[in-house]
This record gives sequence, structure tokens and C-alpha cells, in this order.
Amino acid sequence: MKNDGKIVKKTISQLSKAQQEKMRQQWRDYQKKHREGTRILDKIMNFTPESMNSSAADDPVDLPVEAQPNPPDQEYANMFVQDGKQPQASSTPEKEIRVKKRCRILQKEKAYLRKEMLKLKRQLAATKQTSEKLRKSLERLKKGKKTVSERNKPRGTKKLALERKEEVVKFLCRDENSRLLPGKKDTITKNKNKQQRRVLTKSLTELHVQYNSEIKKPFLLSYRQFVRHCPFYVTPPKASDRNTCACLDHENVKLLVDKLHQKGLLQTARISELLTSIVCDPQSKDCMYRICAKCCYNEIEVAVPQEEVPVTWQQWSRETKSDGQKTFTNFAKTTQSGTWSNLFKLFSQKLDSLAKHHFNWLHQAKEFRALKETLTEDEVCLHVDFSENFSCKLNSKVQSFHFGGSRKQATVHTCVAYTAHGCQSYATISSSLRHDERAIWAHIEPLLKDVRESTVPFLSGIKRVTWNFAEKSHGKGAPDGVGGAVKRVADSAVQGGADVQTPEHLYKLLKEKESSIKYYWISDEDIKRYDEALPDSVLAVKGTLKIHQVTTAQPGKIQHREISCFCSRPDICQCHNPSEVDFQNTTKVPPTSLQAKENPKDLNGKFVLVEYDGQPFVGQVLKVVGNEIEEKWMPVPVSSVYNSTNQGYDISCVAHKPMDEKVF
Repeated sequence: MKNDGKIVKKTISQLSKAQQEKMRQQWRDYQKKHREGTRILDKIMNFTPESMNSSAADDPVDLPVEAQPNPPDQEYANMFVQDGKQPQASSTPEKEIRVKKRCRILQKEKAYLRKEMLKLKRQLAATKQTSEKLRKSLERLKKGKKTVSERNKPRGTKKLALERKEEVVKFLCRDENSRLLPGKKDTITKNKNKQQRRVLTKSLTELHVQYNSEIKKPFLLSYRQFVRHCPFYVTPPKASDRNTCACLDHENVKLLVDKLHQKGLLQTARISELLTSIVCDPQSKDCMYRICAKCCYNEIEVAVPQEEVPVTWQQWSRETKSDGQKTFTNFAKTTQSGTWSNLFKLFSQKLDSLAKHHFNWLHQAKEFRALKETLTEDEVCLHVDFSENFSCKLNSKVQSFHFGGSRKQATVHTCVAYTAHGCQSYATISSSLRHDERAIWAHIEPLLKDVRESTVPFLSGIKRVTWNFAEKSHGKGAPDGVGGAVKRVADSAVQGGADVQTPEHLYKLLKEKESSIKYYWISDEDIKRYDEALPDSVLAVKGTLKIHQVTTAQPGKIQHREISCFCSRPDICQCHNPSEVDFQNTTKVPPTSLQAKENPKDLNGKFVLVEYDGQPFVGQVLKVVGNEIEEKWMPVPVSSVYNSTNQGYDISCVAHKPMDEKVF
């Protein structure tokens, strides 16, 4: 740069970053060339001929003057002089440079060829993919199938599509196909277009079939197109949600666990983990029934606060009320108070009694699932249950209809029959509100007839029957879904304008609907036939509330046990100590109640002998509810004090003090 005729030099720090990088690159190139020239010059200057390295002869030789050799310096100089020309420098450095250049050129060619090879591979893969698509298209053309473009090709003109949509809207807005809601809030808006909502009186499947049967051929539509053309303000009827019931035993323990976990006394709030921590094996009946000699006294170790600080918790409890004439029982969620020690003591008792209930629930569900999965050709499994009674309703009714006995109820008994080939749903409707054992047999009779008629192996009759019961408050299953489907059909019909005033109307309405569920009507006479067939009094079966399986292979005799087992099906296994009852034997069984000498309310905290599986056990009464007691007993049988005269009684004797150790 020139300034007033002078050249001003700038340092590298005064240049920009780009200029600095350019300057440094020039310096590196100059240094590289300088080093290369210096290296070549050193090689030339250090060149030494082979004759210079050879040594002179040891013995001197006298030669004539003409044959005398030239001086060494002169001879060395003459070696490089040929015909008066100066010698050329060695070509070794130039060869190395040429070799390096050649290597660089070959490496570049190799990289280029590698890129070309990858490009050709990609082109080959794309060509293969295209050829595969063409091959599939050719196969579809040979089979007569249409391509995607042909299937997506618009059918008909735009005018025809608009006419089809108008026909669908007219059809769905008919009064017999949809009903206009009168409420002021029954509106629906889409794209700023507000319309009064209409409710379909039938399902879209039924309406689609009816539409294609009535409309002309150019306006026929598939179900998908029919639904797409349905206007936004015509919707199916909505059903209200229903709440399910929770288990009373699990819910009470859950409330206590949440309270203790909130305080930090329990590390987990899961009931299953708490039960596992106090037993040896959660899959063992003895452990979960708390009769295992190793873990029957195990409890959860908790550092209970020693200070007497009041604490409150909630529990579901049974309240008995009386209006002077009638006594009725209600369940309410009450608030209880006490100390932390009282709360933990109640929690330990509840958790100890919940173990048996929890085991029965899981075991029965497991056995039922295994039974349905392993059914043979000559077996059928009927899952039956009573659904909630259906309250008859009308589409339009006066105010007085809600009061008194104007609204009749219909009994809905549901069933799902499982066989090796599939399942079939049933629903029986009756005007009788009886849910006893005789009514149950009346509801099951048409189902058994249908099973024997529709399945060949059952034509010879059923040879063995087993009844299995789910644990209380845990019996929800497939029949409840059938009951919900039945009531949805009835509610949908009522919302569509139909009237269901009696159970007979409900049955006729369900029979008219197309459904996979088979419906049967059970009259009062059908139930009375079983009242006449069965005797008024039968032999009492001890421990009915504890029984979960009843099996019979011949009339008049049954075997029962506390939990179900199908390990030797179709034979009856001897697992879990089954008991046999012969109803043809008229021997009177002593009543299963407390001894008359003792008042049940006075047994709290006392030591008793409890009979279990034919052997007495020592136990302590924890709680008395009516004629039933809740006791905690030792797993060691007391055979030496067993009195045969006390067989058949739940409590053999009462001791006001702990028994002597010699008894054990």
C-alpha cells in the first residue's frame, strides 16, 4: 500500500482474518518449497563415487612414467568430464517426486471409482425396486385386480356426487329415521353452521341396508360412503355412564394403607406387596389363609409414633337403622379417630383377614381362565350372572309416572357359553323379580336345551356338573357386558321413539332387533315348576358362604370345597380337602352355631377351641358380628383335648384363661 509516496507495511495482526489465513498459507507454501530445494541440494552435494571408497593396494607397484596414475584430485575431476561436458546431477530426487505425484493421482482415481461404484449400486437397487413394482402390477392385471390409481379414480361426475349426498341427507332426516331433539341446548355447530341435533332411531348399519333397498341404482353407496355423507347434526344416541362397585374389604384396607403411606410409615401403598411381605409364598393356600406354621404370626414392622397424637381415618361401615316397623342396613363412609397405635392395630387386623379374600379372588380367576382355555369337545362352560333389573321406560310420559309402582322392572339374566369352537351369548327376560336358586334353574333351563341341541356331544345329556363361584365383590365378567349390550339396545330404542312399558314389551323389542345374543322369555309358571319339583327343606350344608366349588356326578350327592380345582378333569380330584354331602341321607346335622351356654357378645378376647377340617385349634376371638365370629387361631392342632361329642360345632369350648402348656 502506498501512502505519500512511501510503502507502508502492515503486520499480520492488522489484517483481517481472511487475509491472515491467506498470508499464512503463502508462508507455508514458501517454506515447503524451500525445504524441498534444500533437501535436493544436500543430496547432490553428498554424492560420493564408489572409487573414492576403495582403498589403495597394500604392495606398491613400480610403473613407468607414462603409466603413472593421475593425482587423486585430477582423477576425481576427470570422472565428471566427458567430451568436455559437465556431469549431470543424480535423478534420484526427481524420481521420488514423480512417484509421490503418481500415488496421489492414483488415490484420487481410486476415490472417484469408489463413488461411481456406490452410485451404480444405488441405481441398481432402484431398478430392482421398480422392476418388482412392475411385476406386481402385471400380476394384478393378470388376476383382474385394479391398481391404486384406478381404485382412487373418482366415480361419476361432481353433479352425481352432490345428488348422492343430498339423497343421504334427505333419507336420514326423515322422522322415522331420526328424531329432532327439543332442548334448547341440543345444538351442534360446525364451521360456524349451527343446527339442531337429531338422534338416529336405528343403527347406521340398519339404515344403510334400508337406504340401498329403497334408493335407485345410480345412488347406491357403500357403508363407508354412506357414513361419510351423513350430516354432522345427525348423531347416534348417547348413553349415560355407570359407576361400578368397589370391593368393601379391599377398599377399607386401601383407605388405611393410604393414611399410613401418607405419614411415611409404609414404604409402599400396594396391597399385593404388603401381603407378600407377611407370607412365605403368596401362591400357597396355607400361607394366605394364615395357617402356615412359619408365617402365621408375621406382621409388617412399622415404627409407630409413640406420642399420643390424635389422627382420623375413613372406613366403609354398615349402619343399621329402624323406623319402628322395618329395620334396614345402609353402608356409609364414616370418619373414625384414634391414635397412631390404634390405626396400625386396625390395619394389621384388616390386612390379616384380607389375605384369604385376596387369595380366593386371584385363585378363582386363574382357574376360570385355565378352564375356558382347555375345554374339550364334550365340555361346555356357562358363565352366568344376574344383571341389574331394567326399569321400563317410555319415550314420553307424565310426571306421575315417576312415583309409586308405575315403573315396572324386568329381570335380566345373562350368560356366555364357552365351547371348544367359540362362545355364544344369551339373555333371559322375566317379569318375576326372584333371584333365588329355583329362579336361577328356570333361567338356565332354555340355555342347557340350546347347548345340547347345537352341539352334537351333548345330545346324550350332561353327565357331570360343577358349580364354581367367584369371590364376593369380584364377579365382574363377560355376562355384565352382555347385560350392558341388552340395556343399550333397549335405551336406544326408547330414545328413538319406542315405548318399553312392561317386561313383555322389552322381550319383544329385543327379539325384533338383529343381534348375536339369543333371547328367551321366562314366565312365572316356569319358576313355579321348580318350586314344586324341589322340596321345601333340604339338608343344610355347613359353611355355605365359604364354598367356591360344588361338583356332582350322580343325583343326590355333591362334593364341595373352599376353592376350585380342575387338575383331574373330568374326574374329581382330592385337592383342598373336598367334603361330600348326601342329600338322600336324612340324618339331621347339628346346627352350626355358638354354644347356647355362651352369649356371643361375651366372647370378645376369650380363648376358644375352633374345629377346622375335623381337628380342633386354639384361637382367640377378635370380633363378634351377629352369630359369626372373627378369630385368630394357632396352626397347631390340639388332638389331645379333642372331644368327639363336639363334632359339628364351630366352637368346641370356651376358656377364659390361656390353656396350660401341657395341652400343646
